[in-house]
Amino acid sequence: MEPIKIENDEVKKAIQSGRPYIQVDAKKYLLMEVEVVNEYAAYVVTDPVEEKRLRATLDRENPILTDEEINAMLGIDS
Repeated sequence: MEPIKIENDEVKKAIQSGRPYIQVDAKKYLLMEVEVVNEYAAYVVTDPVEEKRLRATLDRENPILTDEEINAMLGIDS
């Protein structure tokens, strides 16, 4: 998985503002800082507090996802 390189200073400032989302037109994108991206491009949650926050956000923003789908997105075995 190749990252998108951001060169625009205004966009960098917005991303680094600490807000959890950015919005492009009508779509919102969740921002998460990661140290390592594995070869499968799945983000593996290892911190219980982070997992709770992510689950709450996913439940609130994506109510149509099943628990199994959310677990897969978080890299957690069901």
